[in-house]
Amino acid sequence: MYNDEIGKSISVLLKNIAYLRFDQGASYPNINSPFARMYFITEGEGQLSIGGETIKLEPGYLYLIPSFTTCTYQFNKGLAHTYIHFNLGADNGINIFTMYSVFNKVLANETDTLLFKRLLEINPEKELPHDDPNVYQAKPWVNKKTEFKSLAQQLETTGIIQQLFSHFLRSESEKNMSSFLTYKIQPVLAHIHDNLPNDTTIKSLAAMACLSKDHFTRVFKSLIGMPPSEYLIRKRIEKAQFLLLTTDMTQSRIIEETGFKTVSYFCRIFKRYTGYTPVEYRRQPIHSV
Repeated sequence: MYNDEIGKSISVLLKNIAYLRFDQGASYPNINSPFARMYFITEGEGQLSIGGETIKLEPGYLYLIPSFTTCTYQFNKGLAHTYIHFNLGADNGINIFTMYSVFNKVLANETDTLLFKRLLEINPEKELPHDDPNVYQAKPWVNKKTEFKSLAQQLETTGIIQQLFSHFLRSESEKNMSSFLTYKIQPVLAHIHDNLPNDTTIKSLAAMACLSKDHFTRVFKSLIGMPPSEYLIRKRIEKAQFLLLTTDMTQSRIIEETGFKTVSYFCRIFKRYTGYTPVEYRRQPIHSV
């Protein structure tokens, strides 16, 4: 029942899609995008490094990189793939990748091949600008709203991406949903998302779940994979990343929007989690890969 509710609340927004072939080998270290990325490799080979794991890129497989996940690509000469960049979330703003664990690589079937082909057919000229750094580092295209020629095109596009994404969900994620419901974790996540600029204590979050602070921390870590204090920091960093890449907000304004208290603390924590200072991060190009 709970999975039905989550399924109905999921929203998908296509940002970019295109076919790309590498006539020369290419390496892209430490790529971090505010969008989720899906790939279908049709020719050649390469490597993808994510979360300390190295994954082979090979024809006939689909790959998924969650939003705000740092990864490194190595594309060998002759590798060809179709890439999709998209936003994936729930109506209340919850990050689906927080609630569900996913595979990064799955074997494509014949239907998947047809779905990628169809998605390209109905969404022409939606590639990312990647030849001129002055273009792909510019923020207007990052924030550019995706336009569809018809409702039919939008519905078909959304349906195809959802169908492809479903292949990456791990089965054990379904089992965790009952625990999310039992311990009232989903409302806690929504509260964190909606109140990042405000002071939020672990004690207040525990009270929302009707648990003691220690019990809440143990339950939260078992379900989310990190303590609530760590999760809160990560969500603030993610919002700061998004604002740095997609807006011209001043650093002071971003600090206000994300709930960090001082410039020095913000810069120190941001670099610890991203490897860049906020100024350096804002200059990073969002690659088409």
